[in-house]
Parts: sequence; C-alpha cells; structure tokens
Amino acid sequence: MKYFVSSDIHGYYTYWQEALKENNFDINNKEHKIIICGDLFDRGEEPKEIIDFVLKNQDKIILIEGNHEDLMHDMILRGYPSNSDLHNKTFDTLVKLGYDETKRMKEVAKESGLMAVLDLYQDYYETSKYIFTHSWIPTEIDGTYDNNWRNTSYSSRLRSRWVNPLDYYLRKVFEPNKTIVSGHWHVSAFHAYFNPDKYSEFGPKANYSPFITKGFIGLDACTIFSKKVNCIVLEDT
Repeated sequence: MKYFVSSDIHGYYTYWQEALKENNFDINNKEHKIIICGDLFDRGEEPKEIIDFVLKNQDKIILIEGNHEDLMHDMILRGYPSNSDLHNKTFDTLVKLGYDETKRMKEVAKESGLMAVLDLYQDYYETSKYIFTHSWIPTEIDGTYDNNWRNTSYSSRLRSRWVNPLDYYLRKVFEPNKTIVSGHWHVSAFHAYFNPDKYSEFGPKANYSPFITKGFIGLDACTIFSKKVNCIVLEDT
C-alpha cells in the first residue's frame, strides 16, 4: 500500500490537491490511500471543497484527530465561539460554511457535511513501520513513555494533540521499532533547531520541507506562510 501523507491542511484545498498531484496520487488506484494527520480546517478559504472531497472519497482517506478538530467539536457543542475559537479561526470555518446568527451551529455543521467528516476521525493509525498521529503518541503525565498509550484515557489522548512534538523528539519518547509521523508544529522549527547556521524558524531562511530523521517525520508546512502542503509517500502494510 502507498500512503500519501499530509497534515495541517487548514482549509487550503488547492495546495493539498497540488501536493497529491505532484506525488502522482491516483484516486482510482486501489493501492493508494491518503492519510491526514489532523487539522483539516481553520485559516484557509476552502473548507467546503475539502468536505466534499473527503466525503466523496472517504474509503480512500484516513483522518487523524487534531487539536483543531477538538476545538471544532467543543465549539459546536457549546453553540457559540470562545476567544480561542476566534484566535484559531475555528469560528471562521463555520462562517465560511454558512453560519450566521439566524442558524444554530449544529445545523450548519450537519448541512455542510462538516459533522459527517468529524465523525470519520480516529486518534491514530498504525502500520507495521509507522504510527500516524497529530502531534505525538500519548505519554505519562510527566512526559515519559506510556506502555499503555494505545488504550490510555481520553484526557491523555487530548493532551497529546496539543504538545510540541519537538519537545518529545528531544526527550526521545518513541515507540520501539516504529517511526512517528505527525504535524501540529511547523517543520521550520525542527530545521532551524538542528541546523541554525543554515535555517531560521521563520522568514526567508525558513525551511518548510518535511523533517525526516530516525524515528520521526514532521509534516506541518505552516501553509499560511509557505503556501504549500507537504505530502510524503510511504509504502507499508
């Protein structure tokens, strides 16, 4: 199986499709699947295009829950936006999908197909070589490895979607004989940390290409700045 893996698309449907095309993704090839490591929405202008594509091809797509999916769930359940929803552009996504003061958030989420997409998410996806997650695998409360991370509590899974993956990479919290593939944190931070003479975290020297090293692959291209979505192709069973 070939997995076409991206993360943190954040509403930029066109950039995502360009990345799939550049990597020769074929929607009709039974050996091709898409994995998204969280954060499909919030910031870009094309949430409806993403919803329609996902629902039309949901048998080809594996969705991993991200922190922005958590924000969206909470806002819809609450029925009104918090300051965090405004800052993270979660509320903007619902407005782009047709929300106004005459409608309930749950109605817009259902009518637009957003709720159907949110129902497709899972905490992680695992193959023989890789673990696909949003930020990192769940850990103990002190940030150390948890032998039971696959069956841990909801609060632990939620916390794992908000942590900085660079911190956990440096702590060497890995699953033995596996590579963690995630997004959530701009890869330019990794490139700048490990090669500060060549790269900066932001600005003209920032490197937004995938960060690939032993035990870890980072994908978040910080699309709002880089104007691209990273996509890598991994072969596994």
